[in-house]
Amino acid sequence: MRIFGLDISLDHGGMVVLDICGKVFDYCFFTDIKNYAKVDPDHLILLSKKKKEEPKETFRLRRLNEYLNGLWDLQRRVKISWNSSLYYFSIEGYSYASQSTSICQIAELTGYLKHMIFEGGGYIRIHDPLTVKLFSTGKGNCTKKEVVEKALPYFKISEGLIKRKVVKKEDKKVEEFNGPSTDLADAYFLARMLYTELMLRKGTLTLDKLSENERRIFLRTTKAHPVNLLDRPFIRKD
Repeated sequence: MRIFGLDISLDHGGMVVLDICGKVFDYCFFTDIKNYAKVDPDHLILLSKKKKEEPKETFRLRRLNEYLNGLWDLQRRVKISWNSSLYYFSIEGYSYASQSTSICQIAELTGYLKHMIFEGGGYIRIHDPLTVKLFSTGKGNCTKKEVVEKALPYFKISEGLIKRKVVKKEDKKVEEFNGPSTDLADAYFLARMLYTELMLRKGTLTLDKLSENERRIFLRTTKAHPVNLLDRPFIRKD
């Protein structure tokens, strides 16, 4: 059994694979910044930038193809198959509040991956961005830095994949993280949530063993999801 966490965007992204014990089995990150190749070349999937005279729509499809080919390369490297009922996939849902104009292109890429997993018989769980933050830090308004720092004790992300910057938050300047580390941290917690859910369903883990913020994820209900996570079926081809 393998558990995948996928944080998908267009110019960047991350995927983390956990084994049956919840340990990091493998990972990869997507970026169009070549300098990161010097840091962790074995796990880098480099995306190209738009060519000078290249039509925008052509570039978007070419980049989508590069993204998918990178995932196929990882599949061959670690000897896994997307077309297997032994694999579980935790995917971050769309950020509907985002002002980005690329949401349609992200949806095209994500939709293709969902279709591929669905047809292959895999199990799919979709988590909204807020849930990832709550599970990892207990705060819905946490910074990317906080998520990365929570992941580091369990997933040794290279220091060179952390890009530091200063941002203004609540009328004061604070350090924030950027770069592949943030995608990998999100992907890790997506996978970790799914691993925890599977252990709860199996009975090898009980809710009282979780922290308050972890337990909250599995018990909370919303208007969109009136049934809690443990009573919600996986998305899967029957």
